Amino acid sequence: MIKITTADLMMVHGSFGMGMDYSVRFSLRLQDDIDGEILSRAVEKTQRRYPYLSLRMRKNESGYYYEENLLPIVVHHTDQRVSLNTEDSNFHIWCVCYAQDRLYLDISHGITDGTAMYMVLATLLYYYCNERYGVTDHEGIRTLDDPILPGETIDPYDETPMLDPSKLTPPDIRPAFSLSEDAGLTPCEQLVCDVEINEEDFIRFSFDNEASPGTMVSVLFARAIDGLYPQRTKDLMNSYIVNARPMLGSVTHHNCVQTVKFFYSDEIKSMPLNRQCAIHRKKTAEQSAPEYVRNYAVFSSNRIRLVNSMAPTLEAKNQAFGKMINGGKRYFTFMVSYIGQWKHKSLSPYVLELYTHVPNANNLLTEIAAINGRVFLSIHRNFKEDEVVKAFLRQLDDNGIRYKVKATASVDNAVFPEP
Repeated sequence: MIKITTADLMMVHGSFGMGMDYSVRFSLRLQDDIDGEILSRAVEKTQRRYPYLSLRMRKNESGYYYEENLLPIVVHHTDQRVSLNTEDSNFHIWCVCYAQDRLYLDISHGITDGTAMYMVLATLLYYYCNERYGVTDHEGIRTLDDPILPGETIDPYDETPMLDPSKLTPPDIRPAFSLSEDAGLTPCEQLVCDVEINEEDFIRFSFDNEASPGTMVSVLFARAIDGLYPQRTKDLMNSYIVNARPMLGSVTHHNCVQTVKFFYSDEIKSMPLNRQCAIHRKKTAEQSAPEYVRNYAVFSSNRIRLVNSMAPTLEAKNQAFGKMINGGKRYFTFMVSYIGQWKHKSLSPYVLELYTHVPNANNLLTEIAAINGRVFLSIHRNFKEDEVVKAFLRQLDDNGIRYKVKATASVDNAVFPEP
């Protein structure tokens, strides 16, 4: 039996409590049609490099757990939505799909986050491109030549000091403007709109305004929503997700992120764009400082332990952690997540598109990827109306940023049923 670690507890139990498929799909378009035999060999090597991800999720009366899964990772010749932790995937928590020139990595978000998923994706792409195109440069990519570091399997949240439960009073955060409750938009099953942006335009524009690509997307969404709903009585609140590993000194594969909070207040609204961006970037630096992140990790891990200990049954845990995840919608108007620019230049020329489709965890969430001279946004929403997306695109138009928009579709991340 392999336990669910502290950082992953809320993700696993909360997703089942909300009835949400907590998986991520990376959707890539390569320069040529996929060779299925080469891909299968690349997947086999990737599985051997990450043995700690060869798992099957099980459950008992008190919770979920993993057990080692020695079956091969499945390679599906399809572009349709698939299922994880079922017979369809050999009961694995990740799989690979392909169709024509499209490659998909489907993986559980309950055991890993975007940064660690990129590690797996880089290994998979390296072994595929190594055999298909003769790529030999694997600097910064985890391969079978590299030892598995002990820290890869250690959850830093498991190692935080225990606190007195009386000190775990949650901070007083006022509810933010909600697109579902306050804007009156019509709830629906999650939709995703993929947008390709010219990287040269966007990077230059961001730097000229003292922003990173992630903070620029955040500010442009705030401006777009503010323009649609200027008479609101609540502030706009952005949750900007960043990788916490550098601050915690960790190389873990477990979920390890920090949420940067940015209020788009009336004071900030009155400022020019470059000042808005500078403030958001300053807030990001402050809330990403090592001491700040360490303190947050201690508080958060103790709160998770407390909730887990107070919920003796599996169903009680699902309900408690589901409320915690769902409650985040009250405090954030929208979310933005940016793992960072793709670092493995030897593989970049073979990737023409890279979109990130994620679970239904927020009313409006944008995932950002940047590779091969392009920035790829996947804008997820839980409401029928497209006015917020259009308002964001007008922000790009108004600032001379070139882009292409794909048709809005239902989200296609893998189904992950309760075991």
